[in-house]
Amino acid sequence: MDRKNDRYPSTFTIDNFSSTTTLTPNDIKVAIGNKDSINEKQYNPYEHRILEHPNTFSGALTHIVKSSLGTGILAIPLAFSYSGLLVGFIGTFLVGFLCTHTIHILVVASQKMCIAARVPSLGFAETAENVFKYGPKPFRPWAHFAK
Repeated sequence: MDRKNDRYPSTFTIDNFSSTTTLTPNDIKVAIGNKDSINEKQYNPYEHRILEHPNTFSGALTHIVKSSLGTGILAIPLAFSYSGLLVGFIGTFLVGFLCTHTIHILVVASQKMCIAARVPSLGFAETAENVFKYGPKPFRPWAHFAK
């Protein structure tokens, strides 16, 4: 038995097998791309933005609250009278969570598209266009229409 293991060191017999046997190391790193793209630093859109009046966190929060409430605040009492207090509160928080989540998705997509398109910033229409342009191949012809 020992002679067989000496001749074929990669062969495992049932007496020296364990479920934690490492066949290959997991720390192998393979660089993907050509030499120029490997050495190139990833594009950072924040380094290239020139803003005359940058927005603060409180300013951004104010804009979100202002756009979320808007004229819809006039319809809230009627909605509460139709739905009741419990369903009205639950519905208000649910809709608020959904609106906040979709805004978060839009901001993350815009940041990723800024990196992919190598532009400092994108508006809503430009983000939609670039998502289609850099997305799956069947949707790429619809990029201009999405804008």
